Amino acid sequence: MFSETDKILPLAESRSRLAWIDCARWIAMFLVIACHACDPFNCSPESTSNPEFLRWGAFWGSMLRPSVPIFVMLTGALLLPVRESSLGGFYKKRIPRVLFPFLIWSVVYTLFPWFSGLISASPEAAKELVLTFFPYAGFMNGGNGPTTTLPAALETLATVPFSFNYFTVHMWYVYMLIGLYLYLPIFSAWVEKVSMKTKWAFLGIWAGTLLIPYADVFLTPHLPFGSGYLFGTCSWNAFGTFYAFAGFNGYLLLGHVLAQAAPAISLKKALVIGLPLLVVGTLLTYLGFFWVRLMGSLDSPAVFDALANGGHLAALLADAARALAGTSPEQISATAKMFQAEPMVELFWTYCSLNVVLSSAALFLLISKIKITSGRFSGFLSTLGKLGFGIYLVHYFFVGPSYVLAVKIGVPLELQIPVSAAFAFAATYLAVRALYAILPRPKIFLG
Repeated sequence: MFSETDKILPLAESRSRLAWIDCARWIAMFLVIACHACDPFNCSPESTSNPEFLRWGAFWGSMLRPSVPIFVMLTGALLLPVRESSLGGFYKKRIPRVLFPFLIWSVVYTLFPWFSGLISASPEAAKELVLTFFPYAGFMNGGNGPTTTLPAALETLATVPFSFNYFTVHMWYVYMLIGLYLYLPIFSAWVEKVSMKTKWAFLGIWAGTLLIPYADVFLTPHLPFGSGYLFGTCSWNAFGTFYAFAGFNGYLLLGHVLAQAAPAISLKKALVIGLPLLVVGTLLTYLGFFWVRLMGSLDSPAVFDALANGGHLAALLADAARALAGTSPEQISATAKMFQAEPMVELFWTYCSLNVVLSSAALFLLISKIKITSGRFSGFLSTLGKLGFGIYLVHYFFVGPSYVLAVKIGVPLELQIPVSAAFAFAATYLAVRALYAILPRPKIFLG
């Protein structure tokens, strides 16, 4: 998210050669906001009872999965190999820029329910206001929704050093990003010394780990000790055979490798490689997630039948769901409940899964072929290097209200996600620009 463009090409290279990095930032940021614009479709009460919510939530959500991976790949492209000579120097430069704004905005988000209680006419009105901004808050207190008192807010706030909460859902990324920053200088020493062939070998092993989420769900129940005991993992060992190769560190290296390789890849070759991979990855993600939604709807025949009538592919997936569900009401109910719960709901949306990597790598490669000459538009694109982290931190305040606006002005349901994302993106951009203009030391608040 930050301006580190000199790490990819020599400083003598023209700014226009690096415009694709700014394009990638903007595209990834819009995808992130659009991804969160799916929340009313995928985590509201209506998302489990309205088949059209399920259908379009699955469609748009599956197309948006490259959002976070592109940001991580950009981090690898921009920061590998690490230029700072000391571990402390790197940490001092990077982590405070992320940590302090993260803490400030975590406090703001977490105190918002209490503030809603102060300005609302009743507790019910306050709760409704909170749910407008934060759809996940409906799951709090056993599904009864948020509490808008100061003690409740302070209790939630005390957990911020350890975990994100229902009001700071998007902050999971910052915890992960700080972890990557801690790891980067160590990883960089290896990246700097080895050949490109060795880097691809690492990525090959990493690709194998991307199948583990599926193996954990579909294979481990048939193993002697049952679910969770895969490749040596067990109750006394969470670190299996491929643990050292797994996770977002693979995206760091993938971004570094693709950024190095991109200049030698022609536009024609990028299209030949990238477009099929993008289609295949996105299609696998969509079909997998839609199938999970079908399985989770087995105990709601009206919803299931409506989803099954969505076309030939939907009918095929529905037939597969019926075949796996069993015949007795007890079996059907148990199967539906399993697919309504974590980790099944997010299984095909897992960022570190093969299908998401295919679409993310393909989109990253295609974006790298964007050519923009220097000028006003190039300068506008480069502003995200300054505003990007602030936009990420602030945008979640605008997602819920933007969805309400899209519904109120009559946007068709199938377009509500991209339209509300556009509203939220524009509002967040303007808000962050304003904050940079009026705050005395904006970097402390916005990175």
